[in-house]
Amino acid sequence: MKRSSGSEPVPHADGRLRRLAPAILMCLILGALGGLLAATVYHPSTVRASFTPPREPARDFRLHDQDGRSITVGQARGHVVILTFLYSTCRDLCPAQAADIVQAVGKLGPLAGRVLVYGVSVDPVGDTPARARAFLKKYGVYGGPVHFLVGSRAALRPVWRAYGIVPINATPQEARDAAVAYDRLQSGGVKSRPYLPPERSAPPAAQEPFPDATDLRYRGRARHHAGVDFEHSAYVMLIDKRGIQRVGIPFEQLTPDSLAADLKRLLTQR
Repeated sequence: MKRSSGSEPVPHADGRLRRLAPAILMCLILGALGGLLAATVYHPSTVRASFTPPREPARDFRLHDQDGRSITVGQARGHVVILTFLYSTCRDLCPAQAADIVQAVGKLGPLAGRVLVYGVSVDPVGDTPARARAFLKKYGVYGGPVHFLVGSRAALRPVWRAYGIVPINATPQEARDAAVAYDRLQSGGVKSRPYLPPERSAPPAAQEPFPDATDLRYRGRARHHAGVDFEHSAYVMLIDKRGIQRVGIPFEQLTPDSLAADLKRLLTQR
């Protein structure tokens, strides 16, 4: 398997705990995916699993959204943030995840105005501002509190590292070709299908009991039909009104009802 570009040294941070935070977070995510979900991935309604990230301020960043606006975590204080990672030309997992989030926010009633959604790109080549806008328009949330955050690999890499994210591992040319193929399908009116996991084995590293958290190659179960080079980390992080990271929810355990319940708890806390 090709090496992911996420294997560069961890950026400087103050204090040993902060230097270790991405590795700790990655271990929690991998543990949730490899252990808690093993018996429930195809029956997500039976058990609700989540993980607790380090209880500390969410790592701030500055990226631009689909309309060129500068977006930071810090400016969201007073709102609950749904932070997730996706790419605009995904045909299966990302649309399913986006639909769950949109439905959950729709269940909040008046509280919905105090929620922001930040979707960070894992495909700096395919995720152009135009494709990000088209993705949001497809789900009827363009112009609302949903920001699709895009940028160059250099701009996105520190965010991936801070939140333990493995981006897609496709080469720039592979990503470009896949995005163009997606555009052709969309222009032909192809509709998204209900999400079903692909029938493909996870790589051998997924069976390691103690994975190397600094080795940011995708090692989880198969999630994307496009192939192993288009696999990426897929979870939702909830950041509370004070900017503290509170709850992590792997994709397999994400449902509109459970997400709405988590959001209501954070929105009503003082």
